[in-house]
Amino acid sequence: MALDLESGVPLWRRGRGLRPCALLAGSVVALRISRSPTLVVVVFDAATGEDRWASEPVDLPPWARCALDDTRDFSVRTETDEDTVVIHWVARSWYVGGAAPSPQALKESRREAHGTLRVDPAGPPVEILPEVEAPLEPADAGAPPLVPPSAPSSQAAADVLDQSRVGDVRVELALRSDSGAIVLRAMNPRTGTLNWEVELDDATTRRAPRLPP
Repeated sequence: MALDLESGVPLWRRGRGLRPCALLAGSVVALRISRSPTLVVVVFDAATGEDRWASEPVDLPPWARCALDDTRDFSVRTETDEDTVVIHWVARSWYVGGAAPSPQALKESRREAHGTLRVDPAGPPVEILPEVEAPLEPADAGAPPLVPPSAPSSQAAADVLDQSRVGDVRVELALRSDSGAIVLRAMNPRTGTLNWEVELDDATTRRAPRLPP
């Protein structure tokens, strides 16, 4: 979703199932998440939202569970330089049974796969870079390191899910405690006054996950 920063007026919207990764050279580079599981790189015009091109599907292991946000099972990290976007993905599986597993069952249930894609927004194809071996984390490790840590919370900002500074405006993704709606709003960081607010989802039934940085 693209908004006018001064007024909050929506300029264009795209469908669900897309995970934005980078804004580069007037293009938005995103991943289309599939249950297959596959990843498709989608590039569209940042000014109009129109499609520029989409890659061939990139197959992941059949046990991988892709997600639009970073989870214990799947995470994405993005790097950019002057003309390319590099997308790193990691998929993991864990033991999910109820009873205490045997050491063998625990070992067999823990799997990890990772890959790297290099994207030139000017056009396909997407380059799949050679994999670099990475050991699994210890069995008692916490969340994978690519999952961003939770931001410090405060009583005054209890409904703020994510925020960033854009020029002289603080843009916040927030959850309305009264209605459960998800809103995007622009705040004056000096006075705390509201410049504008746009409702993104008015039918939220649970607290939305924190977005990756």
